[in-house]
Formats: sequence, C-alpha cells, structure tokens
Amino acid sequence: MSAPNISTDYYEVLEVSPSASPEVIEAAYKGLMRKYGDDPDPAVRERRQIVEAAFAVLGNAGRRAEYDDARNGFKPAPPPETPLRLGGATVVQCPRHPEVQTALRCSRCETPICPRCLVQTPVGARCKDCARIGKNPIYTLSAGNAAKAAAASIVGGVVMGVIWGLVLLPFSFGFLSIFVGAGLGWVFTRLLEVVTRRKRGPHMVAFAMMGIGIAWVMQPLFFVPLGVALYGLVAAGVACYFAYQSLR
Repeated sequence: MSAPNISTDYYEVLEVSPSASPEVIEAAYKGLMRKYGDDPDPAVRERRQIVEAAFAVLGNAGRRAEYDDARNGFKPAPPPETPLRLGGATVVQCPRHPEVQTALRCSRCETPICPRCLVQTPVGARCKDCARIGKNPIYTLSAGNAAKAAAASIVGGVVMGVIWGLVLLPFSFGFLSIFVGAGLGWVFTRLLEVVTRRKRGPHMVAFAMMGIGIAWVMQPLFFVPLGVALYGLVAAGVACYFAYQSLR
C-alpha cells in the first residue's frame, strides 16, 4: 500500500481541527461543497476536487488513521474521546469556530452551529449558508433612486423655501414654529416616499434633512429678521426630527 499523501494538510482544506469528530468533518465537507456548488470556473473545480480528496481520506476511519500516522511522524494517535451528549444530542465542535463545542444543529442541513454563528429564523436556528441573509429591499437604495431623491430634496427645498418665505413666515415664530416644522417634515417625508417608492434608511433621512436645510437657508432672501430666523431654526430642527422618525 502506498504511503498517504501528507503534502496537503487535509484538515486545513476542510477547515477543521485535527481532533475534529467524524460528524464535524462530514458537516464541514457538506458546507464547503454547498459553497462551491457547480461553478464551472476551473479554479473552483480544482478546489472542489481537493475538498473531495480531503474528505475521501478524513471521512474514512482507516485512511484517516494512516494519514494521521504519516502526518504526525508515525506517533501513536491518542485514543478517541467519548463524545459528550446533551439532551440526546451529541456535543461536537462547531465547523466555523472549532474552539467552541455545541449540540445545536442547523434546522435545514443539520450542520453543527454554535451561538456565535447561528441565525435565528422563523423556522428555527440555521447556519449562515441556509439562512440566506438578505438586506431588506426597502432599505436598498439604487443609484437611480438616489438621484431622484437628491433632485427631489433640492427642488423641494427651493419650493418650500419660497412658500416658507411668502406664506409661512408669519407663523414661523414662537410656539407656532413647531407646527411649521412638523409640516415641513411631513412634506419632505411624503415627497421622498413618492419618488423612491417608500424607501427607508439613513440615506433617505440625509436627503430629507438636506432639503429642509435648503428651505431654511433661503429665508435671508425674504429679509427675515434675526429673531424670526432663529425661530426658523427651531422649525427646521422639528422638521428634521419628524423626517428622521418617519424615514429611518
């Protein structure tokens, strides 16, 4: 029988520790094969073949013992530890975090998972591969929507600045400035929702605040007294807070 090939560290290939249990080795192999899939790229196919070769050795108790002997310089391998059990489940090493022992398993692929890498879903705890975490589309802003939001906040800021100066100026001081600010916040919230189809997130809040700022900066065009301009800051602050609560 030919000597085992030890030029490649099969434990590193499968991303497990040399003391990993057969269950962990099998779970790591399945996880890597799902990761590489059927990608036709030559580099991926070559990597998949190495993974299969590693599992062919480490997944077989006899071949693994021979490989370990060759890898360790023919030092006798320590006797296998009796696997611990918790609530009927075997305690093994987590493939992603070998230093952590766990009895948890993915509810879909049965891969061991630990509290550090599990993802809680409506159908139970899953590994990151099966959870398929995706960003909520309502918080995903495309370049086109970003351009629309920027244009809407600039145009809206100019228009609301004119309305503020010509119509709302008498109501922009004292307690009434709070209502002016709430109105501004509502206008920019609805405007941005219309042009982006109800998108949310930090970028939308920033666009709304930019428009509110443009509207306030236009007040000097109407020769607004300093005292009224300061109350205008209160209104702008209320508008920004309203937009933040609505668009965050």
